[in-house]
Amino acid sequence: MQNTSFLQKVVPPNWQEMTADKAQADIRSALVEARNNLDNIKNIPNENLNFNNTIRALDRACVNLDRAWTYLNHLESVMTSPELRQALNDLMPEVSDFFSSILLDDSLYAKVSAYAETQEAQNLQGEEKILLAETLKDFQEEGALLSPEQKKRLREINTALSLKGQKFSENELDSTKEYILHITDENDLAGLPQNAIDIASKTANERGLQGWIFTLDRPSYAPFMSYAQNDELRKQMWEASSKIATSGKFDNCPIIKEILELRDEKAKLLSFKNYSDYVLSRRMAKNGDNANDFIERLYSRFVDTFKKEWQELEDFAKTLGCNSITPWQSTYYSEKLRKQKYDFDPEQLRDYLPFDNVINGMFEIANKLFGLKIEKCSNNANAWHESVELFNIYKQGKLIGKFYTDFIPRKQKRSGAWMNLLSPAVDGTVALGVIAGNLTEPSGNKPALLSHDDASTLFHEFGHLIHFMLMDANELSLRNVAWDFVELPSQIMENWCLDKQCLDIFAKHWQTGEKIPEDIFAKFKRSQKFAGATACMRQLSFAKIDLLMHTQTQKFIDAPDIEELAQASIADYRHNYNMTVPTILPRFTHLFGGGYASAYYSYKWAEVLDADAFTRFQKEGLLNAKTGADFVDKILRVGKTVPPEQAFENFMGRPPSIEPLVERSI
Repeated sequence: MQNTSFLQKVVPPNWQEMTADKAQADIRSALVEARNNLDNIKNIPNENLNFNNTIRALDRACVNLDRAWTYLNHLESVMTSPELRQALNDLMPEVSDFFSSILLDDSLYAKVSAYAETQEAQNLQGEEKILLAETLKDFQEEGALLSPEQKKRLREINTALSLKGQKFSENELDSTKEYILHITDENDLAGLPQNAIDIASKTANERGLQGWIFTLDRPSYAPFMSYAQNDELRKQMWEASSKIATSGKFDNCPIIKEILELRDEKAKLLSFKNYSDYVLSRRMAKNGDNANDFIERLYSRFVDTFKKEWQELEDFAKTLGCNSITPWQSTYYSEKLRKQKYDFDPEQLRDYLPFDNVINGMFEIANKLFGLKIEKCSNNANAWHESVELFNIYKQGKLIGKFYTDFIPRKQKRSGAWMNLLSPAVDGTVALGVIAGNLTEPSGNKPALLSHDDASTLFHEFGHLIHFMLMDANELSLRNVAWDFVELPSQIMENWCLDKQCLDIFAKHWQTGEKIPEDIFAKFKRSQKFAGATACMRQLSFAKIDLLMHTQTQKFIDAPDIEELAQASIADYRHNYNMTVPTILPRFTHLFGGGYASAYYSYKWAEVLDADAFTRFQKEGLLNAKTGADFVDKILRVGKTVPPEQAFENFMGRPPSIEPLVERSI
């Protein structure tokens, strides 16, 4: 197989070579190689089966296809074009069907089963024993024992789900990018932070327009909704946001029902009660009922404070002449209440959080805590966009990986923030990753000045990155963890953005170099739990509707209006605005365009783990290298070689407690 374009094995690859016109030939070439690798396993005489030529060979059979397919999907998410999108959609049925076929292949399962009966297999230890057990479970839970007709249908379902998930994401992206608020009257900017105004001016200029442009991307939308005094314009922005992917050519509403029907059919085909039980069978929660019980337990701890916070906000709004808060006013009045209670505005921190300082400080903390050394490369090695930067990451002097950062918003990039492992460490190459998102960009003579939330997002995605870089199992499939454990390493990293000792490493005024003054930090610290129950309940509402749709699927399929049923189902988790407030379902890419279906609860599940695990750092020192090394050894490094429950207990010496999260939040 060639070693060019999407098939490059060198790290880092030259992204300029990866053009849409080469995608189909490259991916199909990788498909041929992967099929040949699988055929080689199936052709081994049973008496010659061994771990290397069967289990490990199967684990690595699709490495090159995985990499090429990941590269194509990544490019489409950060630099989408009609040509890339077309290539991806044309290939998706073939690729999806191929991956579905692996675990439904009778001959392949027969070889794995035959090997499992050998004396060598009975004597396996450590990683090799775990990989064999995981491989057998993969086959059995993904349909290896189904009839030929059932297998055919399962492959059809998997292909359809891939296509519909891709279409859902495309609709969300296109609908989000379609809307702009173009302001030409400077009076309409009243209340907005200067940084938000500068960026809006820059955005307008880039589009060849006079005035200021605000978009539905979070760095533009969030400040506008929090600070703009013009109530009518906030209403316009909110209405545009709430209508993302709800009508016309970008309407995701029909796709939601189609995806739910397919997922339910798949779960039943595989003998699971519902899709949640299928998804969670090998995760910490084990099944949908346990995940739902967890959500309800958290709900019971936060609901009273949630109601009190809302009552306090309503009472405050009345003092300003607002007798009934609307959805486009809640964040606005909430910021005013925070200012009154604590004399603190989160925007006060922005001047102290220039992007380069934050990222370099984050690297310094990773060095002190985990012994990682991170260096910026002299160039980005022909990355997909000139603003992208490339870094090397070292552990004990050894290069263990490279990663890109891509944080400036652009029209061709999907919304949100994410981390992705682009290529694993295999065959002598190091791992390659990316952390990406849509953070505040530079404007005028100012560098990119981050909000504190932006800085936390950066730390969060970096936590994912170092987790996947440090997992060092010899077997590729064991360099992964249960989905409800995967957010622990990312969410725990956010804690280092909340401590003055750590902030002093990187939070320095972009002009003077001054650290955050003690009085501002004290106000920030006092305000940390402000609206804590409200923030928690928002996440719980997303997790609740996710679980309801995937455990009571038929109820939602039969509903005349899924949106209406969804609103009623989580009414207790939301504020009563005395008006209809749409859910985020049509733009909920986590559920319908990503991997979080039946798993959105895992953010809160992992937050319980992170809040509890962080108490050990609080006791032993936030920058205690010994504690950090223990975290690396017992949490970050182990992957699937240690069950997640055991990994947590190995680090903490006991099972997790919910109390630190409650204490941290309210």
